[in-house]
Amino acid sequence: MLLFFCVCMRQIGRNENRRLTKDMKQISLSVIVFFLLIVPLRAQLRFSDSLQVSLLTVSPGEAAYECFGHTGLRIADQKSGRDIVFHYGVYDYTEPNFIWHFVEGKCNYYMGACSTDDFLASHKRRRLDVTEQVLWLDSTETRSLILALLDNYRPQNRNYRYNYFFDNCATRPFNLLRRCATSVQYDTTWVQDVTLREMVREMTGKGNWLDFGIALTIAGRADQPTTFAEQMFLPDYLSRAVAHATTDGHPLVRSTEKYDYSEGAERHVGEWIMRPMTLALLLLIVGSIVTMLARFKWPDGIRWPQTGARIFDTAWMLATGLTGCIVWFLNFASEHPAVDHNLNCLWLLPTNLLFLPLIWTKKGTKVRRIYFFAIFAAVFLYIISVCVSAQSFHPAFLPWLGVILLRSADHIKSRK
Repeated sequence: MLLFFCVCMRQIGRNENRRLTKDMKQISLSVIVFFLLIVPLRAQLRFSDSLQVSLLTVSPGEAAYECFGHTGLRIADQKSGRDIVFHYGVYDYTEPNFIWHFVEGKCNYYMGACSTDDFLASHKRRRLDVTEQVLWLDSTETRSLILALLDNYRPQNRNYRYNYFFDNCATRPFNLLRRCATSVQYDTTWVQDVTLREMVREMTGKGNWLDFGIALTIAGRADQPTTFAEQMFLPDYLSRAVAHATTDGHPLVRSTEKYDYSEGAERHVGEWIMRPMTLALLLLIVGSIVTMLARFKWPDGIRWPQTGARIFDTAWMLATGLTGCIVWFLNFASEHPAVDHNLNCLWLLPTNLLFLPLIWTKKGTKVRRIYFFAIFAAVFLYIISVCVSAQSFHPAFLPWLGVILLRSADHIKSRK
C-alpha cells in the first residue's frame, strides 16, 4: 500500500517535470500572449465574429495524473490567426518541499497559456485524444469570457490553491462559463445520481491499485450524493454538460471535432504485477497457514513455525502501520477535501510500528496481548461503523481485515 503511494508520487513527479519544462516555456510566452492577444483585444472592444471560443477536453490516460483527463479553453481569431489555449492545473514540481505540500493539500497550482498547436502536440505525444467543442457565444459573452481569462492570467492571479474535487482544471472553466455566458441553459436531465467516489472509480476503473489507494485515503464525504455543479470536476462530465446545454433556443455547441491521437489503444490504469485483491487473498492464505503451523504442538527444538509467524506479523504490521501514517496524517492534518473522518483510521494503525518489537521478544507478553485485543476490537468497530455510515467498503479490504483478526486472535490466546 505504501509502495503504491510512493510509485504514484514518483510517476507524477517524473511526468510533471517534463510537463513543467514545457510550461515554464509557456510562462515565458506570457509576453507573447500579451502582445499577440491581450493588447489587441483590450484595444478593440468590439469583438468580431471571427473570434471563436472552444472547450477542449483531453481524454484520460494511463498515468495516475492523466486518468481523469484535462480541460482547456481555446480562443481563436480566424482573421488574425491568433490561437491560444488557456488551461488550469499546471504546477511546479521543482518547488521546495513539493511532495510534502501536496500531501498537506497546500500546493499552489497555476493557470497556463500556450499556442493551440503546442497544446495538441503535447497530448499527441502522449497519445491522448482531444475533443474540441466550438461554443456558440454572442460577442458580449465572448468578450466577457476572454477578459476574465486574461484577468486570471495576470501574474498576481495566476496561482491558486488546488482542490481536486472543487477547484481544478475543469471546475474553473465551468465557473467562468456560468459567470460570463449568462444566456446558457444547462440541461440536467442526463445527470445521474452518483457520488464523487463513483465518478472517480468511473475514471480509474475498479480493482486496480489506483482505485485501491484512493479507497484508502478518501472518506465518507465522497460517498454523499452530488449536485450538478459538483459533478463538473471531471472534464468528461463538463464536456457532456456543454453538449446538452442550449443558448437562445439552440445548442451551445456549434460543432465538434475529435483529434484521435490514441489510435484505439486500450487504457490500463494502476496495473501492477498482481491486483490488490489477489495480493490480499494471498496474504490471508499465507496467514492462515502460518497460524495453523504456529499453533501446532511441535517437538521441542523446532522453532521455525514461530519464526515464520513473527516474520509474517512483521510484514503486515509494517504495511498497515506505514500506510496508517499516511492515512492518519491526511485525516488530521491535510487540507485536501473528503479525507477527514476516514473510518480506515480504525484498522490502519500507525501504532503498529511502535509495538512491532514486542513480536520478537518474550518479554511484555501481557502488553502484547492487550494491544492485539485493542486491534481486534478496533477492526470490529470499523466493520460496524462502515455498516451504519455512508463510507463505502472496498472489497480488497476484507482479506486484510481477516489477516488482522486472525493474527490478533492468535496473539490474544498465546501465553508465550
